[in-house]
Amino acid sequence: MFLGNPDRKGGAGAFIGYDISDRYAQISFWLPGADKPETLSQVMGEEEYMIPAVLCRRRDVWTYGREALKNAEAGEGVLVKNMLSRALAGESVEVEGECFDAAVLLSLFVKRSLSLLSGALVPEKAAMFLFTVDEVNKQTIEVLSRVAALISLPPDHVSCQSRGESFFYYNINQPEELWRHQVMICDFSGTAMKLLMFEMNHHTRPVTVIVREDTYPEIARRLPPEEEPGESEKQRMDERFAAVLERVCSGKIIDTIYLIGDGFEGDWYTRSLPVLCRGRRVFQGNNLYSKGACYGARAKQQPGENGQNYVYLGKDMLKANIGLEASFRGQDSYFALLDAGVNWYDARRECDFLLNEDHSFSLRITPLTGREVKEVAVTLDGVPERPARTTRIHLTVFLSDADTVQLKMEDMGFGEMFPASHKIWEEAFSLKEENDQKKEGDRV
Repeated sequence: MFLGNPDRKGGAGAFIGYDISDRYAQISFWLPGADKPETLSQVMGEEEYMIPAVLCRRRDVWTYGREALKNAEAGEGVLVKNMLSRALAGESVEVEGECFDAAVLLSLFVKRSLSLLSGALVPEKAAMFLFTVDEVNKQTIEVLSRVAALISLPPDHVSCQSRGESFFYYNINQPEELWRHQVMICDFSGTAMKLLMFEMNHHTRPVTVIVREDTYPEIARRLPPEEEPGESEKQRMDERFAAVLERVCSGKIIDTIYLIGDGFEGDWYTRSLPVLCRGRRVFQGNNLYSKGACYGARAKQQPGENGQNYVYLGKDMLKANIGLEASFRGQDSYFALLDAGVNWYDARRECDFLLNEDHSFSLRITPLTGREVKEVAVTLDGVPERPARTTRIHLTVFLSDADTVQLKMEDMGFGEMFPASHKIWEEAFSLKEENDQKKEGDRV
């Protein structure tokens, strides 16, 4: 997916953040001139942000969200749920004897839910539409790209990012006193509690940020809730939550904690609350990820000061700067190709350079993790015989996953004097350190 910057009416300059999971969707949008993003509510004047991610087929008409739940409960149709995971698995869904592609049904849900934006902006004309999901991988990108195409979103104005990255962008757009040290999310939107910890390394320039994520199965609930948990079950969950908080927060300076998810509805965590509020700010809500997607969409098109001073290093991010060692007017120089902190699936660069006498060139890899800079030497075999510096190479650099750099080189010759042969060379190398690879091998 490529990030564009259109200039259109009905949404030009606006950003849309769409948080999607198997259970819920949330939509935030940022209109030109507004100070911050807004989140779409299904009920005017109320904070009903969570749209149930379900469809119901009722007499050949598809309903979605809360209406779909009501139709299914009344026995008026067949409920379709878990559409995201089923689409990622490439499944088909049978409804009343008819088979539907799960990705097609997911796109129908997304389109119907976006109708809530009517009157505010036209999604197809937004400057950027950014999905945020639990984890980004090749399959996620393929499915969401297909969904975007099915609902006529321009492919060059659509992208996606993980919820961890949305957490990052949300944080750095808040007052600094809220994230001067560490920040934590307690996410109880699924079956088990997840804790996400925002941590900064101030010894690097720019400052690198990671989001550590851990799941605590001992703090769990039934989904969907068949019945209200009893007092003894609530008390056990509260005790376990308080114990986890004491352990996780010990020795850390945590400025802010966010409570996210419908699992925090009710008053079951009365014992944990004093631990949560011990010298820190605590906020409860459900729209952090979708707002973070809006902030991320803007940052990727219009980088601000914080976006330049802080770099997020998630699992799906490029963790090193990659550049070409070159000679310019007799002086050694460095030409930047890919910058650390971009999503690996968005990282791509093309350039031309003149090959030296031994038909080789070098790339410099500068990790933002503080590890040593390393050189990657590339030698091209079978280059047509020509005088020195009369072979122009067109280089394309991209990543096939978060750790693998792909190189494609094409011989472009040197004008009419030395016609191009258009011979292609391809190479790949890993960004993983040898120690990391050994550890992986040990685990296997």
